[in-house]
Amino acid sequence: MKQLHLLLLLFSISIFGQGTRIAYEYEFVPNIKQKDSIKKEVVFLDIRKDGSKFYSQKQFVADSLRDQYFKQMRASGTINTNFRGTNPGLVKYSVTKSYPDYNVVLKMPINRNNYAVKNEKAIVWKIDPETKKIDKFTAQKATTEFGGRQWTAWFTQELPFQDGPYKFSGLPGLILEMQDATGTQAYKFLGIKKFDDVEIKESANDANGRTMVIIGGSNDKPIDVTEAKFIQLWKEYKNDPVKDMRQTLSQGNVKMKLNMNGKDISDPNEIIRAMEKSQKESIKNDNNPLELTLFP
Repeated sequence: MKQLHLLLLLFSISIFGQGTRIAYEYEFVPNIKQKDSIKKEVVFLDIRKDGSKFYSQKQFVADSLRDQYFKQMRASGTINTNFRGTNPGLVKYSVTKSYPDYNVVLKMPINRNNYAVKNEKAIVWKIDPETKKIDKFTAQKATTEFGGRQWTAWFTQELPFQDGPYKFSGLPGLILEMQDATGTQAYKFLGIKKFDDVEIKESANDANGRTMVIIGGSNDKPIDVTEAKFIQLWKEYKNDPVKDMRQTLSQGNVKMKLNMNGKDISDPNEIIRAMEKSQKESIKNDNNPLELTLFP
C-alpha cells in the first residue's frame, strides 16, 4: 500500500473524457517447439468515440517508468542498462484503429526504434450461425484467415461496438474470444467497464520537492513504414541484432555498463558479444509471432 501511495503522489492527472475498456487474457506460446509453455498477459482494448487502442497493461506502465529513467541517464551523459523497473511483460506492441474508416496501425519496436505499420489488407470474415454464451453475452461464430493463421472468433451484437483485440474488427459486433487453428494464440474475454480517459503530464516538482514523472509510453514518435519495409527491417535485425548498438559504442563518447549473470561488463567489445548472444537466443526462442507473415 505504501508503494501505491507514493506512485499516486508522483502523477498530475487531468480527466477529460470517458471510454469503454474491454479486458482480455491473451494466451500464447512464444516457442512453437514448446507448446506446453503457455504465457498469459492481460491486454486492454480502450474504445473511445473516434477510435480504439489495444495494448498491454504491463508494457504501458513499464514503458513510462523506463522512459523517465533513460531520460535522466541521457541528461547525465551515461547509459546504464541495469534499470530495474516493473515487469514489462511480453506484449511489446500496440494497435490503434480510427473510426469510422477503421484505419488500423500496428506500433511495434524493433531494437531501439518504434515503427508504425498500417494494415494493408482488409480482414474478410465468414459468419457462422453457431452461437454460445460468453459471460452474460450471446456470441456468434466467425472465421477468417489473417497473418498466416486460421482464426475462429466469437462476437456479440449485444454491445454497441464493432471492434476486437489486436487488428481484428469488421464483424457486426464486439469480438469476445479468438483462437487460431494451432491453439497457440488466443484471446479470452475478462470483463468490460467504463473508464475516465486521463492525461498524465510531467511537472517539475510536487509540494514536497519530489520530481514528477511522465507516464504514457515512449515519447519517441514511431517511424511510418509499409508492411514490406517492416519485413525488410525485421530480417535485417534478425541477421544482426546489435548493429545499432555497435554503431553507438563505436562513437567513443558513450559509457555503458551491462550486468550479465551478476557480472558487470564495461568493455565495449565484450558488451557487444554478450548482447549479440542474448539477442540471437531470444529471437530463436520467440519464433511463434501472432502475424507469421509480418515476421518471416
